[in-house]
Amino acid sequence: MVGEGLIEIQDTTVPKASAQAPRPALPHVALQGKAKLMRIFIGKDDKWRGKNLYDAIVESLRANDIAGVTVYRGISGYGAHRRFHKEKRLSLSSDLPIMLSVIDEESKIRAYLPILEQMVHEGLVVLSDVDVIKYTHRLDHPAEPQERS
Repeated sequence: MVGEGLIEIQDTTVPKASAQAPRPALPHVALQGKAKLMRIFIGKDDKWRGKNLYDAIVESLRANDIAGVTVYRGISGYGAHRRFHKEKRLSLSSDLPIMLSVIDEESKIRAYLPILEQMVHEGLVVLSDVDVIKYTHRLDHPAEPQERS
């Protein structure tokens, strides 16, 4: 995501390559009660630095430790320009509507907004108050099953 910087290339010797590096177990995330839902409405053809904008936003949200995001592709819709966008069978590009749904604590969502402002040149971003009822995930290394007495 950084446009400027230094890239260093060095010779490296790899004595043994592992087929799959062990991933650290995910920390337990407790998200309950009041939270913010951020919805981001953009076009499927929108780009950010050469890649799909929705992919770039997902990567950026993950890098900024946001709890989660889901990307939805719309069937049809229109926005500020009032151009109707709809999937067409023989068309390679119809710039379908895309919605990203993001939920986390209000402070984390608001801290992310300046980054999003740089990335989304045309679109709609809305915030809503939500009540998180349940937020769970599977651990990477589940505990051994306990024996029943």
